[in-house]
Amino acid sequence: MTETPRIIPVSLILTTKNEASNVPLFFQGVRASSVRPAEIVICDGGSDDGTVEVLRREAGDLPVTVLVEHGANIARGRNRAIEEASHYVLAITDAGCIIDPFWLERITAPLLADETLHAVGGGYTLIGENRVQRWTASASMPLHNCDPESFLPSSRSFAARRLSILDAGGYPEHLTFAGEDTALVLRMKEKGQRFVTRWDAMVHWYTRPTLRSFLRQHYYYGLGDGEARSHGERYARSAAKWAALPALLAASLLYPLLLVLLPVLLFMYFLHLAPKYDWGKQPLQEAMGGFLFVALKEWSMLAGFLRGRMAGKKESAA
Repeated sequence: MTETPRIIPVSLILTTKNEASNVPLFFQGVRASSVRPAEIVICDGGSDDGTVEVLRREAGDLPVTVLVEHGANIARGRNRAIEEASHYVLAITDAGCIIDPFWLERITAPLLADETLHAVGGGYTLIGENRVQRWTASASMPLHNCDPESFLPSSRSFAARRLSILDAGGYPEHLTFAGEDTALVLRMKEKGQRFVTRWDAMVHWYTRPTLRSFLRQHYYYGLGDGEARSHGERYARSAAKWAALPALLAASLLYPLLLVLLPVLLFMYFLHLAPKYDWGKQPLQEAMGGFLFVALKEWSMLAGFLRGRMAGKKESAA
């Protein structure tokens, strides 16, 4: 007989909308975990594909509370679930993620062991079979090349104390679609809250399957940053960098030989990025696809950021 995993005093938090197809695999991951949460609180934002019914059916004997708030965006859904949580330590993920069997145990262990710690950022991998998904993964910097001190956790793999999140004002609900997790983490760090990183607390996340959905996703990431007034310096550097391209093309109308510089500059930029993205360990086609998608990602996010800044939305008061 298989033993039931140990229950830990943690609330597992997530929000859903039209994710009926992801729910069974999500609960399968929860049941396969080395430990289980004392409760699972889910806020649905008004699904019309049967997600709520599937949630209640697939939950079975798990301690699941399903809330429904029509029109709730991602930030509001997470905040609503956090409001209902009854435990001090929260583990946060997305229904579209496949959680590793040891994810819940590893993402919460530092918080359960150290009362002075406020949050834990976990790891994640991007997965998918088609070309767009593979190139998207190739355009994502491997976690082992990231600086754990400056790493900004994604809420697909995150844990924090409930009071720490509330003290930072919760997830900012005024943002149109995305960027709410980055904005929350920046607020928490501004308040001097202590973070640690656990790369081995892994979830696996299917990337967008089409180029259009990839561009749209990163446009909304940039839009969220623009509305939240975050990462301004990074976007300024990105704008300055890519502004050189049309400037070079314009100058080449007068001096055609300047066009020779274009492939040289692009090749130099590729060599600059290659170690950061481990492209030397990948087939050339995947590396070149990753390089293209890095550019597309930066352009899409820059467009979204500019739109967010021009929209005139300001950070809501915490």
